[in-house]
Amino acid sequence: MPSKPAPYRQRGIRKKMLISAEDYQRMGAAGIFEGKPRVELIDGEIYAMSPLTPYHNGHVDKCAEFFTVRLFGKAKIRTQGSVRTDEYSEPEPDIAILRYSENFYSDRQATAKDILLLIEVAVNSVETDRTTKKKKYAEAGIPEYWVVIPKKGIVEVYRKPEDGEYLEKTTYNKADEWIFEAFDLSVKGSDLLI
Repeated sequence: MPSKPAPYRQRGIRKKMLISAEDYQRMGAAGIFEGKPRVELIDGEIYAMSPLTPYHNGHVDKCAEFFTVRLFGKAKIRTQGSVRTDEYSEPEPDIAILRYSENFYSDRQATAKDILLLIEVAVNSVETDRTTKKKKYAEAGIPEYWVVIPKKGIVEVYRKPEDGEYLEKTTYNKADEWIFEAFDLSVKGSDLLI
């Protein structure tokens, strides 16, 4: 069961107020984030995201193209868009493979039950992707989470979320092949790494 942050956190004698995903959406609609760095909501706190470099974008585009071609009409491929993992978190993974929706989730935010796979391309965010993001996704019960690490030429595949951790981790190189379990789809490291 995912841990749910309390709406307030004690810090000494002061309390920090946490932002809900609903309030975060209202802030965005009001234009509060316009002209500011990209942000995401994790456990009720707003975090600035790493700048998007051409190297990072190239890998995200390669991943998106691979899944779009192979899963067209079977799933929705969301690129650098938000998903709601719980009441206080709305991260923006690089790629989200979502259950098929004819209206592209235009009437509601995709939630944990809609997510089949999340992928982060870790160019400048390896530590965060391996810790904070991995824990958040495991707590939400996301069945598969992959971290593409271009500088090392590897993809870390995490499966079997339980009690806020993934029980299974496998590391693949560019020449390796594995299966995306939701669709029994064969994937090679070279399909995701430039």
